[in-house]
This record gives sequence, C-alpha cells and structure tokens, in this order.
Amino acid sequence: METLSGFLSLIFLIALVVAIVYGIKWWKSRKHEDKSKKLKKKTLIAVAVIVISFIGFSTVNGQIEEQQEAQVQKKEKTHYKDDKEQFIEKYKDLGATVESLSSKEGDEWGDAIDNSGDDFDVDSTIESIQDKHSDDIDTINDGISELHELDQKIQNNHSVNESDKKTIHQSYLDLKHFADHATSISGSYNDFTDEHNSLDRKTSDHVEELEDL
Repeated sequence: METLSGFLSLIFLIALVVAIVYGIKWWKSRKHEDKSKKLKKKTLIAVAVIVISFIGFSTVNGQIEEQQEAQVQKKEKTHYKDDKEQFIEKYKDLGATVESLSSKEGDEWGDAIDNSGDDFDVDSTIESIQDKHSDDIDTINDGISELHELDQKIQNNHSVNESDKKTIHQSYLDLKHFADHATSISGSYNDFTDEHNSLDRKTSDHVEELEDL
C-alpha cells in the first residue's frame, strides 16, 4: 500500500509538471490553431492524469490510515487486557494490605484507650501507632502510586469502553481513600472504626466488580 501511494504521488507530480509545461505552450500557441489543439489535448490528458492519480492517492492513503488505526486499536486492546489484569491483581493485594493495617491501628488505638486511664493523649497515641507501622505506610503509599499509574494508562486507552473506565477509576479512588484513612490517622476513635468498616465494604464490593469486567 505504501509503495502504491508513493508511486501515485510521483505520477501526480510528474503530471502536474507536464500540465504546467504544456499549458504554457498551449497559451503561447493559441494563435496557431493546429498546434494549439495538439497542445490543448496533451494538457487535458495531463490534467486528467493529475485528477486520477490524486483520487487514487487519496483512496490508498485512506486505506493505509484505516489499517494503521486498526493496528493501533488492536495494540491498545492488548495493552488494556494486560493493564486490567495488573490493576486487579495489585488492587486485591493492596486492598488486603490496607485493610490489615487499618484493622491493626484500630485495635491498637482501642487498647491504648482501655489501658490509659485518665491521662489518655490522642495525638501521642496516633503518632506512636503510625511510627510503629511506618514501613507498612510506605509500602501502601508506593502501591497507591503504582495503582494510579495503571488507572491513568487505562483512562487514556481509547479502546476501553466508558463503563469499564468508570468502574476502574472509582475503585482506585475508593481504595486511595481507604489508604489515606490508614496512613494518615485523624478524627476520633469511633469515627476511625466506622470509616474502616465502610471503606472495607467498598473495597470488597469493588473487587467483585473488577473481576466481572
């Protein structure tokens, strides 16, 4: 196809030059009827070749663009399949890690309240819990960054339908919310445990939705 396109392009350029040359000669010889007719005929033939080669060139280029577009779509579909599988696997692993950390933090916070007596300090308790789990927090933050990259690759893939994009993006947003909840503790103990339960349910629901894609 590309060879044919190049050939038609060359024919077009040659015919254009010929048409210009004979057109000028035709104009100059218009007072000589016989010579003028011959040059006019050659000019019109060259113009006809220009039109035909241009139409052919446009048609071939259109087919080339369609083939290229089909190849791009095929490639994007392959990428989506791989990215989706990675996203789901990463989502399940990271979701379990976040849930485990949040659960531990809630238990430790509750134990601190029970064992503190009247001198309980919320800020120092939260700081102590987060220092204890600093490695887990770093792991989760790195995981969220990787999940975000996969989400963006899928969102920018034109072969993915909008429904799948929405499901994947909302799953990412809710898990990020859960991760923020576990890696940056705030609020009261009761609010923390209530939010943990709500976000844990959302994460579990999203796993089922993702596996249905």
